[in-house]
Amino acid sequence: MKRTHATTPTSRSRTHGIRTGTLGALALALAATGCSATPTASGGAGASSLTANLGFSGTTITRNFNPFSLTASQGTFGFQYEALFDFNILKGGEFKPWLGTKYTWSDGGKKITIDLDKRANWSDGSKLTAADVVFTMDYVRDNKLPPSWAFDYKKATAADDHTLEITFDKPAYSKLDSIGGITPVPKKEWQGRNGKTYTNPNPVGSGPYKLGQYSAQQLTFQARANYWKQKDIPVKTVKAPVITQAAEVPKLLSGELEWSGGVVPDVQKQYISKDPKNHHAWYPTYGGQYMFFNHTKKPFTDVHVRRALSLAVDRTQLLGITNPGMFNTLNLTGLDSRTQGKWIDAKYKDAEQPKAELAKSLAEFEKAGYTRKNGKLVDGSGKQLTFTIIEVSTWGDAVQFDKVVASQLEKAGVNVSVKPTDASQLDVKRKKGDFDVLIGGAVYYSTPYNYFKDMLWSGNAGVWTNYGHYKSKKADALIKELGETGDQAEIKRISAELEGMMVDDVPAAPLITIGVSSEYNSKNWTGWPTAKNPYAQPAPWAGGIDSMSILLNLRPAKG
Repeated sequence: MKRTHATTPTSRSRTHGIRTGTLGALALALAATGCSATPTASGGAGASSLTANLGFSGTTITRNFNPFSLTASQGTFGFQYEALFDFNILKGGEFKPWLGTKYTWSDGGKKITIDLDKRANWSDGSKLTAADVVFTMDYVRDNKLPPSWAFDYKKATAADDHTLEITFDKPAYSKLDSIGGITPVPKKEWQGRNGKTYTNPNPVGSGPYKLGQYSAQQLTFQARANYWKQKDIPVKTVKAPVITQAAEVPKLLSGELEWSGGVVPDVQKQYISKDPKNHHAWYPTYGGQYMFFNHTKKPFTDVHVRRALSLAVDRTQLLGITNPGMFNTLNLTGLDSRTQGKWIDAKYKDAEQPKAELAKSLAEFEKAGYTRKNGKLVDGSGKQLTFTIIEVSTWGDAVQFDKVVASQLEKAGVNVSVKPTDASQLDVKRKKGDFDVLIGGAVYYSTPYNYFKDMLWSGNAGVWTNYGHYKSKKADALIKELGETGDQAEIKRISAELEGMMVDDVPAAPLITIGVSSEYNSKNWTGWPTAKNPYAQPAPWAGGIDSMSILLNLRPAKG
């Protein structure tokens, strides 16, 4: 799973380093001000260190490496804790083994057997075993912890030190992304710990790096000499300072920063053209960006209002805000027609709305009781429809993006303001449902199951991309059904019903695709993923297996 949160053509995409190992995520945060870190450049051929921008949220780094915490610091996943396996959505969902080398379904999808790599060990030198994985799963379930990979299961057992068996009451094929995202911890280190409060300041993990130095402005990771997967790790030291958005491009241009994941406006002109031999950028699509309505608050409880607001958006204009030509508009099902087209039902193939459709928007507003007078959209009492979009204050590009959306909605007569908000305060407001509208990202997986679960499942309300607190018994039932089938035809049938809910009920308004934005310098290091060799999602904030695939693949440049 990507933990990535978070994610996008804007800074908000970075919140999900989340998958997605996840997303989660969504995931998914970059930026900050007041940076005082002074990272050192690697220094030419024969370099052993690399400076990367992991996308820390806020102005300081919290020493929280608890892999069960939703606020774990960047550098927790991948660097120090590893997932079982992953799927490369840039290569059609190709299986990527890691701690788990193979999986086998049996009993009609009610049992999965996973072979663990016999070489795997913890940073203290002890062996990583199936018993550790079983402990981790039970620990999460028994303590009701919220890692993005958590899922329901009947029983987890260690058949032997390197064989994990998980059983389910019902077929669980669609849980495969979550199963792969299991991120084990050593039982001996965590038994008796409070997983909800423990910040794990000195992690013992299985990843290729250990925490070398901590400061509130920079993390320094050192390659493990006893790493199980690869004995010689060329990048011995990874320096991860807090990088302000304003400082990102200057530091990239100076070579002080060699790997970053911010969306550089007009990256071709600002970065690549300055040194075409060594400066590179690649923004492959991995998810979408959405306008989330607060479903606990009027007038967003009215489907006609949600439809009207979606119809008032000019998605084509949004494409040009940061990097023209790098992204595309989303299908109204929420899925990207280019990378997720195999899942989009035929009836929704043309469900695209690249330009604002104000006449249709006003018709929907009228169904909700609003009329347009003197350019203002007012209710029966004459009060103008007014609301606020909240955004992380340090994400300048995201604030600008939101202001463009607001200006589009104002053309329909709505009074919309953008309110920059401290990241921690925004997170609290999002969880409590204390907002009107916000814009954020969601990511795709090997099947639509996790995407729709992230977006629509009531159990995720306010937590993980169901930012709008959407609750629907129909959606919950469909997601449950989707999670219990491995049949491709059934997956498509159920997905089509959820796609229909996205189009008709508009729980969130799909906007444009997001990219795994990455800028990198090949002066000192070669072996980066590219469009021709997409072996990993390229952003440093992606974390997990993707980021470690890159660090283990890099080699010093010659010359």
